Amino acid sequence: MNLRLFAAIAFLSLVCVGCDSNPLAQQLPGGAPVTTTSPTVTERYDLQMNQSEIVMRLTEVAFAEDSTIVTLSITNGRREVIKIDPEKEHIFIYDDKNNKYNLAIPPDNPLIQIPPGTTLNGQFVFMGRLLPEVNSIRLQNRMEWVRANSSSRQWTQFDMTNIEISRNSENDPTN
Repeated sequence: MNLRLFAAIAFLSLVCVGCDSNPLAQQLPGGAPVTTTSPTVTERYDLQMNQSEIVMRLTEVAFAEDSTIVTLSITNGRREVIKIDPEKEHIFIYDDKNNKYNLAIPPDNPLIQIPPGTTLNGQFVFMGRLLPEVNSIRLQNRMEWVRANSSSRQWTQFDMTNIEISRNSENDPTN
């Protein structure tokens, strides 16, 4: 009986460790590739863009050895479901050295969807570390929807430019 209890505790411990190492899986259904290292520096922001009845807010950028984690809130004020397709590179970041970082696509949820009247709060993991000499990044996000009573697909592009990177300690506000 003790062996079964030990096995159950060990299994639950592994499940919890997997959740902690994967920030994207905490917010979105499905799993994403595991981030292998914890963020070394986190910068806080209060940046927001509003267009086409959609609000995108960036609150944090965390830097790890092998990834960059961006904390976003996306509010869908439209009547249609909004879709972000990472496989078609609808969301990515560029650094000021012209390097492109693609989103780590969740294997069980390759299409990110936001229902009408809801807010998606999530940590989006982009593959690759930012070089130490990078001073700013640019976040691009294309969101699509199909109009009600129509088959026409529409989209809007969010382009947050010149997001300054100073790599201060976690407690120092930057913007």
